[in-house]
Amino acid sequence: MTRYLTATSLVICVLALGLVTHAAAGCQVDIDIKPWSCPNSINLRGQGVIPVAFLTTACFDATTIDPATVTFGPAHAMPVHAGYCGHIEDADGDGDMDLVFHFNTQETGIQPGDTEATIWGRTYGGLDVWGTGPIRTVPPR
Repeated sequence: MTRYLTATSLVICVLALGLVTHAAAGCQVDIDIKPWSCPNSINLRGQGVIPVAFLTTACFDATTIDPATVTFGPAHAMPVHAGYCGHIEDADGDGDMDLVFHFNTQETGIQPGDTEATIWGRTYGGLDVWGTGPIRTVPPR
């Protein structure tokens, strides 16, 4: 079984080693907007959903994120479906389990010409995490 250094334990280790002089308020993590798609085109006239994945890495286990805390885009849209927990799958093909959510396009607040979007969440251990990824809006500005 692969063991991961969670973001919470990473922050504790960094603080214990004295590598920073102040407590970190959170942690930027790897994400993928519209996994399996390049470019990450967002149809602003569409009524569909945008999949966004928190990616597990050697330093962060995405499955430690509390789904109840996740929001996406400038409007901080909540994931679709009441009580939606996201789903665990290998979204980037590296063999690690990632955490994928879907958001209604019209609720995200993404505007024509936007070139990136951010997803936020908090781990079960209380660490705030976020990630920002590139997007291409359709139709363009």
